[in-house]
Amino acid sequence: MNTRSTEMRKQYAFLLAESTEMRKHLSKMRKQYAFLLAESTEMRKHLSKMRKQYAFLFAESTEMRKHSGILLINLA
Repeated sequence: MNTRSTEMRKQYAFLLAESTEMRKHLSKMRKQYAFLLAESTEMRKHLSKMRKQYAFLFAESTEMRKHSGILLINLA
């Protein structure tokens, strides 16, 4: 019985060490997830700004094309 008890203690110690390692790994993964979530939020904000700038520049170029068309008509 003593041998069985020793073996069970070894298995328990091994499982305890494994669970400790898994908790450490999970903690690191949570931190990475939080960082990546914050990064993606920043990227979405930046992308939103870029879309607004693109829309503004597209509208400006449309106005410039209209103006150029009017000038060409007046020159003809």
